[in-house]
Amino acid sequence: MTNILKLAAIASMALAMPAAAAVTFNVGIGAPVKVIPGNNDFKTNLNSAGLTQYTAGGASVSLSGKATLTFEFLGSESGFNDSFSAAGGTIVASENTSFTAWGPVGLGSAVYNAGSITDWLFSSSGGAVNKGIGTLEFGVFLPANALANGSYSSNVLYLGFDDQITGDDDNHDDMIIRITAEDFGGQGTVPEPASWAMLIAGFGLVGAVSRRRRGAASVAA
Repeated sequence: MTNILKLAAIASMALAMPAAAAVTFNVGIGAPVKVIPGNNDFKTNLNSAGLTQYTAGGASVSLSGKATLTFEFLGSESGFNDSFSAAGGTIVASENTSFTAWGPVGLGSAVYNAGSITDWLFSSSGGAVNKGIGTLEFGVFLPANALANGSYSSNVLYLGFDDQITGDDDNHDDMIIRITAEDFGGQGTVPEPASWAMLIAGFGLVGAVSRRRRGAASVAA
């Protein structure tokens, strides 16, 4: 009986432990949402990642919790000098008037707090300077089921840049950046009330086992 109580207590405490909350990007989708056009040189690659459309003007991005963000440069098709910066300029990608085939190049990582993101910026010698989330030049790629004025959540975002203010080709392939969010130290993982009840019950069972042992020891003495 004692072994059963022990196992029950262990199982109860294991069930009561909260799972780590996954941090996600929450995208506020602008309008309209556009299908990735055929003249996007990386359309096939983006489609392979489950992304078929994008949002630009009026979009927003926030983090659900504190996270470590990992930045990667994926490719570029541009006739201008383009750059991307994040984390106060500590993360930088630059491309000089050339086509760069699809393939991740690590740019580094940075820690971000929960909330709105405002320091991801694209600039270009083509005229677009310090264009951030929500501008027409700054695209966030989306899956097929994402709707205008809706929302989209994921721990990975693909960003695309259109580098001309006038004469733009509206395909957002002049620079492609991928950003992955990972939970920073399990922030915000608090047990549910039901889990607390299970945890308390588990400690109660452990106490019962301990008392029975002491009682058995006293009788034996």
